[in-house]
Amino acid sequence: MRRRVTLKTTLCALIAAPLFLAAWPAVVTVHAEDTPFISIVTGLAPDDLLNVRAKPSPVGKTEARLAAGASVRNLGCSDVDGHSWCKVESDNPKASGWTPARYLNPVNPAVVSSTD
Repeated sequence: MRRRVTLKTTLCALIAAPLFLAAWPAVVTVHAEDTPFISIVTGLAPDDLLNVRAKPSPVGKTEARLAAGASVRNLGCSDVDGHSWCKVESDNPKASGWTPARYLNPVNPAVVSSTD
């Protein structure tokens, strides 16, 4: 038996569609938080290393040094005295600390934009 499309059915569908679409970014956000935000160390002078510091400051204690091309987990960035610093973790060498954001190139920026 064929179902008749009534005004009531159409109105319910029109009301439900925006509610479904409004919930969609929340689904994407939950998935995005499960994916680590990965960055690659770039922009260093030849044969230079990037300092990973204990605090977001050029005078913070150096915890580790990373070569260009190293992959790090970016845990988030903050503006400190007009400069952007990012908290990072690295597996090789095992290190965590702060680096200037200008030396980090995001590998998966789509993840970040979907959480905004």
